[in-house]
Amino acid sequence: QSLSLLTAYQSTCTGSAVAPKLDYEAPTITTSLSPQRSTMTTEVDEKLAKMSLSDEEISNNPLLQKLLSLSIPHSTYPHPASTTSDELQANAPLPSDSNDSHTKNLFFKDKKHGMYLVTIAPENDVNTKELGKLLKLEGKVNLRLADEAVLMDKLGCKKGCVGPMAIMMNADKDVTLVLDESLLKKTKIHSHPLRNDASTSLTPEDLLKFLKEAAGVEPTILAFSPKDEAPLAGKVPSSRPPGDKSETKPQIPPKSKDDAATSSSSKSNQNKKQTKKGETQLALKWAKSENFAMWYSDVIVLSEMISYYDISGCYILR
Repeated sequence: QSLSLLTAYQSTCTGSAVAPKLDYEAPTITTSLSPQRSTMTTEVDEKLAKMSLSDEEISNNPLLQKLLSLSIPHSTYPHPASTTSDELQANAPLPSDSNDSHTKNLFFKDKKHGMYLVTIAPENDVNTKELGKLLKLEGKVNLRLADEAVLMDKLGCKKGCVGPMAIMMNADKDVTLVLDESLLKKTKIHSHPLRNDASTSLTPEDLLKFLKEAAGVEPTILAFSPKDEAPLAGKVPSSRPPGDKSETKPQIPPKSKDDAATSSSSKSNQNKKQTKKGETQLALKWAKSENFAMWYSDVIVLSEMISYYDISGCYILR
């Protein structure tokens, strides 16, 4: 199929024999050479050669070989290297009128609960707290993205090259595959076959067949929400412009100086005991067990360890 794609490209540039028809209309490489430049340049040839999958590369790819051995219909096509799902959608856009979808793949690790390969539609997002609840993980959940060394050890591929079929490389069977429910409603699912310069498309039914027969895996199927659709309670939606507040607190009018002084004096009087006529105020007025804060204030003031200054909030240490 890669060789067929190469022939198709050469035909558009040179006007030679018509390329054989592919069983799947994969994204094609087009050029806008003028009639005076009908011959491909060496630079274009080199770029195309780098983008095309050779028979050797296909034979050395364990996922593609397994698909062939299981006689599972699929199509693999090259495209510029794409590390993220956003890059993939830009470099290998799918027809707007199709019901196909690329994938976004996240590899999480939790010290207590293990590892999870989460494959979702590019327009959806993963909230790790909600994911822990959906997976019914008990106790403290701390799902974090695993580093590339763990990814290479468990799934045999580098960062940006992961796809759901990579679960086949998990020999220890210690990684749980989580699949987005919305992907199963697509006509075809496109994902990386352990490399980020190519994608393999197959139907959801054939993907599930591959996971079961090649990897012995029954994926956990969960529903994920689009980005910014349901923000967490207590957090400001990322789509809200700066300064926009959905709820405003009631404005409390500021107090005048006289009101503030009256309020301060009133609070101060509440913390004082009224002395009876003829009683002295030199002794402690508060018992320690009765009001520790006021008792302590009496102790340091009456023992002349401290005295208060005329300015509020200021005091003198003796």
